[in-house]
Amino acid sequence: MRQLKNLNRERMSYFKFIIIGVLFISFSSCKNDKIEFTLNSFKTLPKEIDGCSCIFSKTEKEYGQNDYVFASNFDSIAFISVNNKILKLKLTSRIYKPNTVENQDYTCKYETEEYKVTIEIEADKTKRYADESWWNKGLITIENKKGQKITQKFIGESGC
Repeated sequence: MRQLKNLNRERMSYFKFIIIGVLFISFSSCKNDKIEFTLNSFKTLPKEIDGCSCIFSKTEKEYGQNDYVFASNFDSIAFISVNNKILKLKLTSRIYKPNTVENQDYTCKYETEEYKVTIEIEADKTKRYADESWWNKGLITIENKKGQKITQKFIGESGC
């Protein structure tokens, strides 16, 4: 009987050790996942955005109110607002999706010293404002140096 009690105590000690270990690992692996930045809208387009461009907003309503989250020329630069500060981005790559017309479905990557920005653009063929412009929708993903990411849907227009 005494051996059975000792065996049960050992099992309980072992079980407690495992529970405490699991809790310790769980709590120690938790890190502060609070995102330290936000994507904001801006109303005034930078002077570098002139002529052919892409201009995107979070919603169609915000687009109509000139509240933009992204603006780019077709060449090499773009702008976003992070923590209410306008950032100039440098284009690092543009990849067109297979079997699509050139300016319709593609992904652009931009960088600053602090952020990497990916724009996934999909043509919205249900809307068209002019012969030389087209409506787009997609996702903008912003990643800081710590690996924190935010993603935002967008809608807007591209063209000349």
